[in-house]
Amino acid sequence: MFEIRVCTPVATNEDGWPEAGCELRLGAERFVFVIDLRHWSIGEYERQWREGTSRMLYGEKSTALMTAYGGPAGHTHQMWGAWRDDGHIYLQQHSVVTGEADTPFDPASPYAHIGERIATSETEMPFREWRVDLVDVYAHAMGIRWPLRPF
Repeated sequence: MFEIRVCTPVATNEDGWPEAGCELRLGAERFVFVIDLRHWSIGEYERQWREGTSRMLYGEKSTALMTAYGGPAGHTHQMWGAWRDDGHIYLQQHSVVTGEADTPFDPASPYAHIGERIATSETEMPFREWRVDLVDVYAHAMGIRWPLRPF
């Protein structure tokens, strides 16, 4: 299973900033995160997620899914990097530090900041990687609930 979505209404956090709860499902695992709505709306995150998953549908080898945009002056931006290999998509959490980036950061097009996949199982890297079936990402990109579930 693969799904990324907003799952709570907008709320104001203890610092007075608007935010919303989201979830990313990768197979049997569920990751809950909060999107910062000071610089980007829910619609902008959702548009980027649709574009990011559609890139795989149309043949791109990698993509990104924004999970935290810190604004034009933001120092760090968070996303999931995804790479296609055979019949699977491999995903890793990814941060972009603007002062270390080779090119300016555009949250609507973060794909240039993903780079090549480093296979964590082969290199013993200290971060995790998840694998989902490509068909699950395709189904999500086309708006199909997959696997089919009875009502």
